[in-house]
Amino acid sequence: MTMKAHVFEYLSALGERHGRRERGKLCQKLLAISLQMTGCTSITERGVQGVDVDACRANGEKYSIEVKTTEGDTVPVRKKDVLGLGQRARQDGYLPLLGVLRIGVFSEWCLAKAGSLKAGVVLMDSLRPYRLRALENVIQPSFEKAVAEHFEGAMNGAQSYLDRVLREQGIAVEL
Repeated sequence: MTMKAHVFEYLSALGERHGRRERGKLCQKLLAISLQMTGCTSITERGVQGVDVDACRANGEKYSIEVKTTEGDTVPVRKKDVLGLGQRARQDGYLPLLGVLRIGVFSEWCLAKAGSLKAGVVLMDSLRPYRLRALENVIQPSFEKAVAEHFEGAMNGAQSYLDRVLREQGIAVEL
């Protein structure tokens, strides 16, 4: 399921206004909102330390997601990302995922099992066998809806606006 053109335009505008790094953080917060829209509970979004997003689905699956955005075919994965995912898996039984949003006209979320992930530059195509397509198909329309609903607020208020939205929706925000 690929991203609709208007969502790409919104994400492009956020990048132009706030820069690519900040847009990545905004996408992470929008992913947390979209996870809740799909019925996930016990969601935690971390702005700085630790794995970026934790969430539990109604079927009992628990995900710990390291979020990345890219405009290219690769993403950098740092050693701390790999260690954080491994720790969440060992300590609390979360399934470690690498969540990558390639920002382009025909973009989509790639949510890939990251249990064997290594630090370094990861080629997007190398994630293909590890993707959770069913989860991606549930997340994508909710993400698009979250982007459309919160675009204006994110344009003007950036992370502080989305942090307020997350808290209002009962999502834990760790700064």
